[in-house]
Amino acid sequence: MSKQEFEIMDIDLIGEWRRVAGTPEGVMEKILCYDPETGNYTRMLKFPPQTKITGELSHDFCEEVYVVAGYLVDLGKDITIAPGYYGSRLPGMKHGPYDIPLGCTTIEFRYQDPNKSLNKECSLLKEKLGAPR
Repeated sequence: MSKQEFEIMDIDLIGEWRRVAGTPEGVMEKILCYDPETGNYTRMLKFPPQTKITGELSHDFCEEVYVVAGYLVDLGKDITIAPGYYGSRLPGMKHGPYDIPLGCTTIEFRYQDPNKSLNKECSLLKEKLGAPR
């Protein structure tokens, strides 16, 4: 199996916004595409104004992030990440903490390392996101 295939469309027609567990109040995600065999997915992520993500983050999967609107400040690297900024993180890359004073929207591509065998213990598979509705 792989991610769903569908023609380009308005994202308002794909899935629903839902709260992201384990994050500050108001952080919402919309799953755009999901592969239940690998856990790989694409999502929109919205942070409301005054959001603070404390502590350093790292993942056991690859993550690509593109800022669509608003901005966030990576306090660990002392950089402001604005619309049009893009990053590609390999498993284990540290990032954050973040301050998001005015809100921010990103699109994220999260996937297992394509250069390695499928990891059945990858945290992506533990999320059980389900297909967009």
